[in-house]
Amino acid sequence: MWNIFEYPFTGIAAAIVSMIAIWLFRILKPDKKHWWQMLVPAVIIVSSFAIAFFVQTDREKILGAVNKGIKAFEERKIEPIREIIADDYFDAVHSSKEYIIAYCQALFETAMIDRVTFISRKTEIENNQAVFTTEAFVKFAEESEIAKMGKPFLIVKARFYFKKTPDKSGL
Repeated sequence: MWNIFEYPFTGIAAAIVSMIAIWLFRILKPDKKHWWQMLVPAVIIVSSFAIAFFVQTDREKILGAVNKGIKAFEERKIEPIREIIADDYFDAVHSSKEYIIAYCQALFETAMIDRVTFISRKTEIENNQAVFTTEAFVKFAEESEIAKMGKPFLIVKARFYFKKTPDKSGL
């Protein structure tokens, strides 16, 4: 919670503390009172929101990549998925990036997704590697083959492994 790049509330807490300190200073030293002193907490609050908005942390980049993949599945577009999968991708079933892309393309025909809702998510970041674990509620579109088989939704647990690239994005 104390990461100012992710949570502007840390800045709000600092602004409250500074406002109390300035208020006490103005009471104890009335001859040093200036109109601009009360602007300091406002500047801290604006700065904390600006930092949280403009600086994208590793967690936000990872969640952005996951959301990009989910949106690509909902819209049935393969290019965004191709962008977020690393060139040297492999797993126990798919030996290359092209195989997982072909698998995703085949899923577009049977598993049309209506909506994905996160139940839980956990991100562990260490050096240039990250693990994103999530449980999600997946609702399939009514015209989906899976929905027609009597399974309109699934609860899915997934683990994604990310690595940081030279351009600081996560794949």
